[in-house]
Amino acid sequence: MRFFLKLSVATVVLGVVGWFGWPQYLQRMTQLEQQRLAAQPAPVVPQMPERLDWPQQLADLQQLASEAMAGRGTGQPGGLAAQHWLVQQFEKIGLIPAGTEGYRQPYQARSGKAADHQGAANVLGKIAGTDPALPLLVITAHYDHLGVQEGQIYHGADDNASGVAALLALARYFKQHPPRHTLWFAAVDHEEKGMWGSKMLFEQQLLQPEQVKLTINLDMLSRDTARQLFAVGAYHQPRLEPVLQQLQQQSSVRLLLGHDRPQWLAGHTPDWTTGSDHHIFHQHGIDFVYFGVPDHPDYHQPTDTSDRIDPQFYREVSETVLSSLLLFDAE
Repeated sequence: MRFFLKLSVATVVLGVVGWFGWPQYLQRMTQLEQQRLAAQPAPVVPQMPERLDWPQQLADLQQLASEAMAGRGTGQPGGLAAQHWLVQQFEKIGLIPAGTEGYRQPYQARSGKAADHQGAANVLGKIAGTDPALPLLVITAHYDHLGVQEGQIYHGADDNASGVAALLALARYFKQHPPRHTLWFAAVDHEEKGMWGSKMLFEQQLLQPEQVKLTINLDMLSRDTARQLFAVGAYHQPRLEPVLQQLQQQSSVRLLLGHDRPQWLAGHTPDWTTGSDHHIFHQHGIDFVYFGVPDHPDYHQPTDTSDRIDPQFYREVSETVLSSLLLFDAE
C-alpha cells in the first residue's frame, strides 16, 4: 500500500513537472512551503519560566567564545583548551563519565583535512534515569569551530558556543531534577570538518542505535532571526510532530517545524537534514530534533562574537529546549 502511495505521489509530481516545467515547479513548491511555515501558530506564552541557571550559562558561552579558546579549532591550542575546560565542567556538574578515557573519547579522523588534526576528542557524560529500562535521550552540541585562520580568531559564539553552553545548563538542571530516561550529554568535536566526532560515537560503539530513543541536537541558538527557532526532524518521523506542536504552545519564541523536507516537496527552501551532527544519528535510523536558527551575516566569520548574541532570545530558546526534553522524557 505504501509503495503504491509513493508511486502515485511520484506520478502526480512528474505530471505537474511535465506540465509546468521543473523551475516553475520548484518556484511553486517554494511558495507553498513558505505559506506552510507562515501558517504555523504564533507564540501564546508571553515569557518563559526561569528554570535554568542563566547567569552561569551566559558566562559559559562567553568563556567558550573568548580569546583564550581561540575559536576552538580541532587540534589547535584553543580546541584542546576547550576540551579540557569541558571535562572540568562535566566533573563539577557531577555527570557520570561516558567516554573511553573518563569523560573524553579521543579518536583520529581517517580522511580529508580532518585526518591531519591531532588531539580530537568528544567529551561525554550522562545522568542515570529513574527508569533504567527506558532507551536513551542523547543531547548533542559541537564545541569545535573554525579556530585561528590567517591570524584571525573565528570565535564561534553562536556557532556553537551557544549550543554547548545550553547543553551544560540542561545538564545542571537535570542533575537536580532526575529524568525518567537516562540522558547522554555529548559535546562533540569535528563537526566543522566532516562530523567525525559524531561518527566515532558509533564506530567506537559507545552508542548502539537500538539504545537511543531520540537525539536532540543544539547548533546555533543565540541570534534573534525574527524571533524564530526551527525544530527540524518531524518530516522524517511524524510521531515527533504532536510533541513539537505541543511545544509550540509552551514557547515564547516562534517555533517553526521545517527545513527538513526534500526539494521536490519544499522547492528552494533549504533542507537542514544533513547540516549538523543530527545527520549521523539519522543515518543510523535514530529519530532526531535539531534546534537552530537560520544563518546570519556573522556565520563563519570572525565577527561571531559573544557581544552580538541576543541574551533574551537565547534564554527563551534554551528554556524552550528544556521544555522539549521534559515532554520527550514524559513519553
